[in-house]
Amino acid sequence: MIKRVVGIEYHAIRFLMLINIWWIGTRLYKNPFKSMVVLIKLLQNFTRMMGGKTLVRAFKMEGKYAWDMFNPAWPSPGFNAFFKRHLIEIQATQEDNRALRRLIVAITKRCPLACAHCSEAATLYQKDVLSLTDYYDKIDPFVDQGVGQLVFSGGEPLSRFDELISLLERYQNRCNQWVYTSGYGLTLERAKRLKASGLNGVAISLDHYDPNEHNAFRGNANSFEWVEQSVSHCLEVGILVALNVCPTRALVDEHGVERIIEWAKNKGVPIVNILEPRAVGNYQDKDIALNAKQLDHLWKLSERFNFEKVHITYPTVLFPAGYRKQMTCGGGRSYIFLDFDGQLYPCPFCKLPLPKERVEESLCEAAA
Repeated sequence: MIKRVVGIEYHAIRFLMLINIWWIGTRLYKNPFKSMVVLIKLLQNFTRMMGGKTLVRAFKMEGKYAWDMFNPAWPSPGFNAFFKRHLIEIQATQEDNRALRRLIVAITKRCPLACAHCSEAATLYQKDVLSLTDYYDKIDPFVDQGVGQLVFSGGEPLSRFDELISLLERYQNRCNQWVYTSGYGLTLERAKRLKASGLNGVAISLDHYDPNEHNAFRGNANSFEWVEQSVSHCLEVGILVALNVCPTRALVDEHGVERIIEWAKNKGVPIVNILEPRAVGNYQDKDIALNAKQLDHLWKLSERFNFEKVHITYPTVLFPAGYRKQMTCGGGRSYIFLDFDGQLYPCPFCKLPLPKERVEESLCEAAA
């Protein structure tokens, strides 16, 4: 069961969470005053990223509190590992300058869909390359070095379900773990297995409020039904649910994103994550970028639902492209992408070589 947390409880939990981060820093820097200085910088960065405002809600699941899909729920080992790396990103120590917080892992390029915007079009439908043991060998060093969040993607990661379960079980109670999926094959029984294996959250792709339009965009007549069923099953077993929405210009202009947010509210979905279309994959060399007016509209939507108490019963609406007005993308710096063939890249969209040394600036095109 997922409970919405607001008001006094929300502020009390937020304060205790900050105390936890301060204590992580105190142990890291061996100096409580230095820890406070770095924590203040972290808060200033976050406040600047959010346009000077503070979220009005959190979500509680089995004694843990989550604000969004990008920061692990508190309290948890994943939270502690994640924010230790976050503090190091702001102020490295002489002994440790590794700031990587999140690892995105493509475990397959199998997929039952043919999405109009697929960013993995160049490698989609290829045979699996890495065995389960190969993934252990690739992922273990990152977890040992302090990565606090693992995100399993594809292709469609649920098409490699047994291996996914094994990966979740291996890193359970060490990392915050998410799956990015279309909802394919996500039955109630599978949702229960995912939860028992250590899955914390699932981001389910929804590209249109109209079932026929969504199915046409995804190239599969069953896609919208998968979304509805997987949302219901994951909420039932207590997995935090987000919707990944990559809107077209037409959807923004017809106020379709608002209708998706309303749909999410009615279904009890806690988070809606609005993704900016990128000219990669099937969108390569296509004129698909949102214009300034459309981007501003989406940012204002995020502000409206995140910070206005009148919308307290709505989902938290994330818009990463808007946050990059203030802070560059973390690709190659705070997170990286492990592809299905074992190659490492700054992010799923930027297939660039990674430098061997720590970098201070983003390597992604999103930093532009």
